[in-house]
Amino acid sequence: MIEMQNFEDVFEEEEEEEGNWLMTARLEILEYLLRRYGNLRAKDIADILGCKVRSVQPLLKKLEHSGRVKCLKLGKNSVWTLNEYGYETIYY
Repeated sequence: MIEMQNFEDVFEEEEEEEGNWLMTARLEILEYLLRRYGNLRAKDIADILGCKVRSVQPLLKKLEHSGRVKCLKLGKNSVWTLNEYGYETIYY
């Protein structure tokens, strides 16, 4: 019985690690697309990846909350862009 509990604990840890790895890979792919192609709409990203906008939107929001990308309003459209800290003006 004790051995079975240990196995379940290890299995749960492996699932958590795999989930984190997948999420990290997805976020890095989105960052790559924005770095490579510049400003993109969520629909454009979804089209490139062959998925639905509702799959891409939460990932973009996660990147936005971490400060790695930002959403800009252009008229009725919203575009996503990398948040490039190195190019911002520094005020003293």
